Amino acid sequence: MKVLSYYVESWRRYADFQGRSSRAAYWSTLLISVVVTLVLGGVSAAIWDVDSDQLGPLEGIYTLAFIIPSLALSVRRLHDIGRSGKWMWILLTGIGGLVLLWWHCLPSSPEDNQWGPAQDRAVGDQLTPSRRRGGGEPKQPQGPADIIR
Repeated sequence: MKVLSYYVESWRRYADFQGRSSRAAYWSTLLISVVVTLVLGGVSAAIWDVDSDQLGPLEGIYTLAFIIPSLALSVRRLHDIGRSGKWMWILLTGIGGLVLLWWHCLPSSPEDNQWGPAQDRAVGDQLTPSRRRGGGEPKQPQGPADIIR
C-alpha cells in the first residue's frame, strides 16, 4: 500500500530537512498519524481510565516522538512547491497556519529546484514524465506494447 509506504518513509527520513516530499506523501502521513493518535487515545482511555478530553500517556509519547518527523515532512513539502523551509516560522503568527495549509494543498512544482529534481510520479496529484518535459498530454497508446508499460 502506497499510503503506508509514505508513512514509513516519514519515519525513515525523520530528521531529513533536505529534498522534496509530494502532496500525497504529506497528506497520507498526516492521515495515518491521526488514525494512530486516535487508536492510542482509545487504548490509553481503556487502560488508564483517561477522559476523552485529556491527552493520554500513549498519545503524548507518540505526539512528542512525531514532532521532528512532521516538521521535516512539512519542510520537504514546502521545498516541493518551491518555497524555503524557513516559511515554517510563520506558524508563530497564528494566521500562518492557514497559509501553510494552503501551500501544503498546492500541487508539486514541475521544475527542478534547489532542493532537488522534479520526480516522475503517479498521475493525479503528481507529475508524469511527459508533463515535466513540457510535452503536453501523454501520447495515446498505439499498440499492445504501449498499453502494458
